[in-house]
Amino acid sequence: MRAPFLLLALPILAWAQSPSGAPDIVGPETQDGDCAVPAPQRSGSVFDNLRRETDAFTLVNTKRGLSFHRPIYLLPVTWSPEYHSEASEVLFQISLKQRLFNRNLFFGYTQRSFWQLYNGNDSRPFRETNYNPELFYRWKPQWRWLPELGFDIGADHESNGKELPDSRSWNRIIGAAYYEGERQLLHLRLWYRIPENENRPADDPKRDDNPDIHRYYGYGELRLQRKLFGDAQHMLAMMARGNPATGKGAFELVYSAPFSDYAFWSVYLWNGYGESLIDYNRSVTRVGIGLMLAR
Repeated sequence: MRAPFLLLALPILAWAQSPSGAPDIVGPETQDGDCAVPAPQRSGSVFDNLRRETDAFTLVNTKRGLSFHRPIYLLPVTWSPEYHSEASEVLFQISLKQRLFNRNLFFGYTQRSFWQLYNGNDSRPFRETNYNPELFYRWKPQWRWLPELGFDIGADHESNGKELPDSRSWNRIIGAAYYEGERQLLHLRLWYRIPENENRPADDPKRDDNPDIHRYYGYGELRLQRKLFGDAQHMLAMMARGNPATGKGAFELVYSAPFSDYAFWSVYLWNGYGESLIDYNRSVTRVGIGLMLAR
């Protein structure tokens, strides 16, 4: 149980100042897509690196070494009417990526957990955790007529690490196109699910756990992030996905505002299917409040 309590300490860490002198873990972004080795930086505590990341759209950065990937957040208070007596959960996500071989090849890892911290009667269990490793190549062609355009191609695996009958997983080939402006990011991601055998016995681990997941997730998602107001430190982020043939889908809305040099207040809203893999075919509405370290 140590890791969850470390995550709950993030608000304190975000507020505190760290001593300088630790080595940098992220470097400057290159414009031509090459990964030149930057000169050493004098001040470089981990929290200085976090502070430098806060102005970026972390989903599309091409920094050397280890950097943020998807949003990193801790929502200590969330509420969903679908869970009745277990409605209040802690929701948190960590997400990092590592640049490989001095190229725009990346290994990313995202982990998202739903923790029933306030459910003391059942020993405060983790209701669901989703694990999402991915490998992708990022191409930023720097076209003169549209230099803000970029593309990704890769593959990912997502699962909840549970045994049957609660096991959920899928593998995808993924392509993405994005437009990164000074104050906004438009990101379209499309996927093809790698087929699995759903005719195997029900107790066979190689059997398809969720053969109809495409009915609820569809075949892609659209994300829009927009920096707001004069200082551009406030941000509104939206995600929409779905399958027009079934009318199933999901919508996510996140508003964030400055909290400290290293973190942001965050208000979270989710409505629809697939907030987690265990709920891929269950519609959930959730609101939450907490802190973000990357967005």
